Amino acid sequence: MVDQVIGDYQLLEELGHGSYGSLFLGQSHKDGSYVAVKILSKSGLDHEQLKLQQLEADIQSELNHPNILRLHSVIPTEDHIFMVMELCDQGDLFDFVVRDDPLRDETFVKTMFLQILDAVQHMHARGVYHRDIKLENILLQSSEDDERDLVCKVADFGLATRERLSMEFGCGSSTYLAPEHFDDNEISAGGADKVDVPYDAAMSDVWSLGILLLALLFGRNPWQEATSMDPAFAEFKRNPAMLKNQLFEQLSVPCFNFLKSCLSLDAADRPSVEEMKAQFLAIDTLIDDCPQPIEQNNNPMDIPISTKQADRASFDSAIFSATVAAPAGASWSDMVEEDEMLDSCSGYSSPSPPCSLAAVDEDDDDDTDMFVHSDEKESWWL
Repeated sequence: MVDQVIGDYQLLEELGHGSYGSLFLGQSHKDGSYVAVKILSKSGLDHEQLKLQQLEADIQSELNHPNILRLHSVIPTEDHIFMVMELCDQGDLFDFVVRDDPLRDETFVKTMFLQILDAVQHMHARGVYHRDIKLENILLQSSEDDERDLVCKVADFGLATRERLSMEFGCGSSTYLAPEHFDDNEISAGGADKVDVPYDAAMSDVWSLGILLLALLFGRNPWQEATSMDPAFAEFKRNPAMLKNQLFEQLSVPCFNFLKSCLSLDAADRPSVEEMKAQFLAIDTLIDDCPQPIEQNNNPMDIPISTKQADRASFDSAIFSATVAAPAGASWSDMVEEDEMLDSCSGYSSPSPPCSLAAVDEDDDDDTDMFVHSDEKESWWL
C-alpha cells in the first residue's frame, strides 16, 4: 500500500504489521504533517466482528484528552478501515523502560503516571474502559513546550468496552490482568459447575495501573499471572507484604500501601481512578533509599510451580480470534513486534525470581517474560 492515497493522506512506509492489521507512516496533502495510519482488514470477518471492529474507532474518536492518542479521522473502504492518528515521535513507555536505568527518576515516574491516570480517569468518566493497559500501549511524544519533556498518550482501544460489567474474561495481557480474569477452581465445593459472574472493567483497569506503576519503577512485573498457580502471586495472596519485603524492597511504605490498595484481591476494595490520583498525589516518595522490611506473616507455605491456565480464553488486541467474542483490533506494539520477529531472532529473558519463591515454568512463553527484553526492541514508528 506504499504511495497509496487515502483521503487527504499518502501512505509513505509500513511501520509494522500483524495478523489483523498494519501500521503505516502517512503524510497530509493539506499541510505536510505526518500521521500514523492504522489499517484494519475486513477480510474474513462476519457482521458481528465488523461491528466490534468499528467499535474501536468509535470509542477512540469520542475521547478528546491531551494524554489519549488523538484519532484524526476514520476512512472506511470496502476491504479496510483506515484510522488516521497523531504520530508519536518517542516510541512507547516499554521502550523507554528497557533503555533507561534499572531504577527510574521519581519525578519522571510521577509525571508519567499522573498523565496516565488523567487519561484513564477521562475514559472512565465517559463510560469507556480500556482493558489493555500496559507499558506498550502508552506512547510517548515530545512536549511542544520543551522537547526534553515527554507526554504520555494512551493508545490501542482494540479491547476497550462501554460495558462496565463484562463477561469477556482474559481481555488484555496476562501479566497485567486482575485475578478475577482467572478461575483457580472450576468446580464449586458442592460439586456443581462454578457459575461465572461479570467482572468490573473499571476495577480491572485499576489493577492494571498498579502493575504498570511497578513495571515503570523497576522494569519488571511482580508475577506472571494473578492466579494461585503462579508462585509469586500465591505468596502475595497469602501475605501482601512480600511485595515490598521480597520483590521490591526499595518501595517506600506509602507507595506500598497505595499499591496494596490498587491490587486488592476483591475488586470492590480497589479505589476508583479518581481516588487513585488523590492517593498517589499524597505520596511524598515512591522509593526508599534506606529500605526497612515491614511486618509480615512468616507462616511457611508451599508455593506451587506455575503452569499455564487454559480454562478461559485469554487474548490481547493483536490476536483476536473468531472463536471468542472480542473486537478485531490490533495493537501497535504487537504489530511492530510481530514484524520484527520475522526479521530477526531477538530473544526474551526473564529476571530471576526471588530466591524464596519456587521456580517458574520456563515453557510459558506467551506474555509471561515479565516483559524485559534481552535486546532492545525498535520503537513502533521505525
